[in-house]
Amino acid sequence: MFEMGRKIYIGFIFISYAGDHDPFHIHILTLEGRNIGRFDIENQCPLDVFTLTKRLKKALIDLGYMTKEEEN
Repeated sequence: MFEMGRKIYIGFIFISYAGDHDPFHIHILTLEGRNIGRFDIENQCPLDVFTLTKRLKKALIDLGYMTKEEEN
């Protein structure tokens, strides 16, 4: 499995991997490399237990991983 994409935005790193398991999701880390969790893009929900802070929601929406309808 190799890294397919990496985006850094407002204090977070978002990584996707080619050949990763379903559902299609993104791995979220802090800039220091601490794992926050995975966000399920298909079902618009976290795959792991973590808080979707206002700043993280903004990043997910701005990068196109989360739809605005799911913001609330």
